[in-house]
Amino acid sequence: MQVGIASTMITPERPVWLSGFGGREHPSEGKYNDLEAFAVVFDNGETRVGILALDALSLTEYFIDRIREVGAELEIAPERMLINCSHTHCGPSFGVVKGAWELDKEYLAETREKLCGLLREAVDDLEESKLDYTVGVCTMGINRRRKDAEGKCAGMVPGPAEPMDMDVPVLRVLTPEGDMRAVVFSYACHPTTMGGYLIGTDYPGPARELLREAIPGCTPIFLQGCGGDVKPRSVDPVNKRFGGATVETVYEIGHELARAVEAALCGEPEELGQELDGASIIAQLPMIGDPTEEQLAHYEAGNEYGRGWAAWVRKTLAEKGKLTDYAPMEVQALRIGDVYLLGMSGEICVGVGLELKEKLPEVKLWTLGYSNLICTYFASRGEHAAGGYEVTSSFIYYTLPDEPLPLGFQPEAVDVVVDSGIELVRAIAEDKSRAGS
Repeated sequence: MQVGIASTMITPERPVWLSGFGGREHPSEGKYNDLEAFAVVFDNGETRVGILALDALSLTEYFIDRIREVGAELEIAPERMLINCSHTHCGPSFGVVKGAWELDKEYLAETREKLCGLLREAVDDLEESKLDYTVGVCTMGINRRRKDAEGKCAGMVPGPAEPMDMDVPVLRVLTPEGDMRAVVFSYACHPTTMGGYLIGTDYPGPARELLREAIPGCTPIFLQGCGGDVKPRSVDPVNKRFGGATVETVYEIGHELARAVEAALCGEPEELGQELDGASIIAQLPMIGDPTEEQLAHYEAGNEYGRGWAAWVRKTLAEKGKLTDYAPMEVQALRIGDVYLLGMSGEICVGVGLELKEKLPEVKLWTLGYSNLICTYFASRGEHAAGGYEVTSSFIYYTLPDEPLPLGFQPEAVDVVVDSGIELVRAIAEDKSRAGS
């Protein structure tokens, strides 16, 4: 096995519009830490697999298509090239949201070239390596969908009785002598400890910083899990809501995750084999259909995003007669040794990741949201009856290439994604099993 690793800073050097939180009225006002991007390429002599991870809310086709194009030039097939965003809400806007602001096109072009260059650097860095894997545990997140007495979502407030995925998967890249070259780790939690106008990574950056200090010469790489409905556990216990936070809070929470990684590495990670593979499909997910006149009027009386969505819906209905019945989502599986990474291109809620792990107990499954071209929020089946932002109202902030989204998925869409993930993972596992028999 050969592995190549590369990293770079992607912090803009001038004020830019930030994305992730509504209500910002002007560009950034400095930074509290630097945004980073990382590339890891695995090569077993027959197959190459690539992972690109970066501090960004999400990426558009402008980035995804070019990165995969360069990956193909480097013998990394598109289905084996996974791109994962940390989903920081204090990073630059990489896509126009209803035309609300002008993008820094020069920064976008510079960053795209940097990301493609990272892949080339990682391939140039390929050297003999060993891999191992373990899973730690961290409790720094909390579900943000507390239920009321009727079982409905009470809003974006702490829900300590609601589901959590506390797993911290950790994959190490080691030299033949056993020194750590890189640590790839993950957690399922929104990086939304604080907002404001400072550029920053939220908790993933401080976690990486502490790991760099603890393991000199090692590159720590964070991947975002299925944390669509999970926030950092910075709460106000008196008012039972999420509390105000500072940069110091961000660092405390990030260090909590880093220490979970450190604790996991004090055990006995399991050495991984040489297998590499990848597969991807575009799942077509059933939507709920056209909004009612009452729903349109509600959003027309709301914020600029709601008004923009409603106007676009009316225009689409006038031109096409109806909104789309289906929305696409990429589901991608990578095999690295005996570990299967399953990346989904949405803000995947925690219940979906937990269901996949429950239904694939025979493999080491590492579930990731926020991968490749992020489509919209995607709640678990159990959350559909509760309603709330992730289920019914977040869709105004996302679009298809040429039309608006309806206000939600059919509950059956969850089965499509889960079944697609299971099918991909088992197909890769069976192919390798047959090849070795």
